[in-house]
Amino acid sequence: MKTEKISFQSEGMRISGILHLPDQSQPPCVIASHGLLSSKESEKYIALGKRMSEEGMAMLRFDFRGIGESEGSEDDNTISKKLADLKAAVDFIRSYAGLGQTIGLLGSSLGGFLSLIQASRDPEIKSVVTWATPSHLDDLESKEQKEEYPLPPKAFFEDLPRHRLLPLLPRVSNCLIIHGERDELVPTEQAMEIFTHLNLPKEIHIIGGADHRLTHPVHRQRAIELSVEWFKISL
Repeated sequence: MKTEKISFQSEGMRISGILHLPDQSQPPCVIASHGLLSSKESEKYIALGKRMSEEGMAMLRFDFRGIGESEGSEDDNTISKKLADLKAAVDFIRSYAGLGQTIGLLGSSLGGFLSLIQASRDPEIKSVVTWATPSHLDDLESKEQKEEYPLPPKAFFEDLPRHRLLPLLPRVSNCLIIHGERDELVPTEQAMEIFTHLNLPKEIHIIGGADHRLTHPVHRQRAIELSVEWFKISL
C-alpha cells in the first residue's frame, strides 16, 4: 500500500490530490469529495483512504478549486465549478495507468450532493456512498452565519438554482446513505428524502447519536466500515 501525490487539470485550474493505492494491480477506485468547509486533508478521508487500500481498493481524495493545494479563488466556490472538478477527477482516474475502470463516488455533506449529481450524469459510475448529505441547499443562505460555518460567496447562491438534486436521483442506484441521528446542520428527514428518490439497490444507515461531522471516533469508524463494506460488495 502506498500514497501518491497527484494533480490534474479542470478548466485550466490545477487540482491537487492524494491517491491511496493498494498492493493489487487494476483495483477499483473510489473518488472522495469533501464538504463545503473541508478539504482532502480531513481526518475522515485520510482514515478512509488507508482503510480502502487495506481492502484492495484505491481512493482519490482531492481539493476542489480554491481549496487547500488546488488553484483557484473564493469566487470559484460554486456547484457548477465543483462539478467540473469532480468530472475532471473521474476522467483522471479513468486515464490513470494501473487502475481498473470501475469507479465509485463518496462524498460528505456538499461532497455527497455533488457525488449524487455526478452519478446521475455518468451511468458508468458503479456505486455511491454519501455521508451527512442534504437533499437541497435552499435554506443555506438563511442560516445564521457562524465562525465555524461561514457562508459561501454570492456566486455560490447565484449558481445554486441551476442544481436540483431530487429529480436526478431516480437515475442513481447502488447507493448507501449514511447520516447522523443528531446532525445539527442537515436533518435526518433530508437523508430519508434522498433515499426515497433513489433507484434500487439502496440502503440507509442512521448512526445513533452522531453529529454532522461524525466527530466521535466511534461514529466516524462506523461510517468508514459501512462505506468500505458497501464498496467491497458493489464495485
